[in-house]
Amino acid sequence: MTFSSKVKTEILSSSIAVGNELSMLCGIILSAGTIVISNKQMSFNITTENYALLVYTKKIINKLFPQAQIELPAKPKTAKHRVVLTTDTVSAQDILFDCGILTRDEFGRISISLVGDPHLIIEREAKFAYLAGTFLGGGSISIPQENQSSGYHMEWSFASSNQANLVCSILAEEDIFAKMFERGDNFVVYIKGGEKIGNAIALMGASSCYLNLESQIVDRQMRNLVNRQSNCISANIDKAVSAGLKQLEAINEIERTIGLEKLPASLKEIAEIRKANPEATLSDLVEIMGNTITKSAINLRLRKIVQLAKELGDGND
Repeated sequence: MTFSSKVKTEILSSSIAVGNELSMLCGIILSAGTIVISNKQMSFNITTENYALLVYTKKIINKLFPQAQIELPAKPKTAKHRVVLTTDTVSAQDILFDCGILTRDEFGRISISLVGDPHLIIEREAKFAYLAGTFLGGGSISIPQENQSSGYHMEWSFASSNQANLVCSILAEEDIFAKMFERGDNFVVYIKGGEKIGNAIALMGASSCYLNLESQIVDRQMRNLVNRQSNCISANIDKAVSAGLKQLEAINEIERTIGLEKLPASLKEIAEIRKANPEATLSDLVEIMGNTITKSAINLRLRKIVQLAKELGDGND
């Protein structure tokens, strides 16, 4: 099961919609529903690959509209098979009017709203239920698996820019700032970053998935930190080895040309110690010299030896 599926499963089993069932139903219809007009009557279908969503939607409708006649198809044999929930025309119109998806003006004219009744999302918890409904019907999440470099991505897909802007507004009220772009005929709202996605799914009632995601983020950060430290250590070792070889070459050049005895006492001392300890780090050399000198001073003396060897080599050209 993908992480996205786990989040949806947890939302369906949570109490996010308790007291706000109509708000969630509105979000589901607007994201996964299709309005059907037949014989001058309006109804709607819910189409999805998530069979559990249809069962959940039927449960909400039966609770809010006991008179509704819901047709739930048999569970498909394959998870990727799209299934449709339908309801009778009279009940469907009641549902659509109560959700604010259908409205009637003073002249009796009916119009369609693609955001639903604003009164359904006044309260904070109602907004979260609406948000969860839209995600159940048209949302997805992708998170990086182990050894993958891809990032964290969450998105909703809507048929209307008004729907997309509304979801962006709800998220922004919780300091989760989403972005929007057009993909074909749809408007996509998306969030990047594991922390933001975690906060969003927590709002929608998926607290266990939130904790799992937080744990994964921490583990991933620790692995990245260990890798960076390991790479840094390797780079420093390579750098130290390269510098040590260069110093030994310089010492050999001086010994071959003028001899180490011609060096000042401080340089002669460090040259002989370096030659006797070719693999020693600067810290090792400090200990070998009885901690009577600093790493900076040792490094300075070795640089002088390298510079002198270069000058001697240039003079022999």
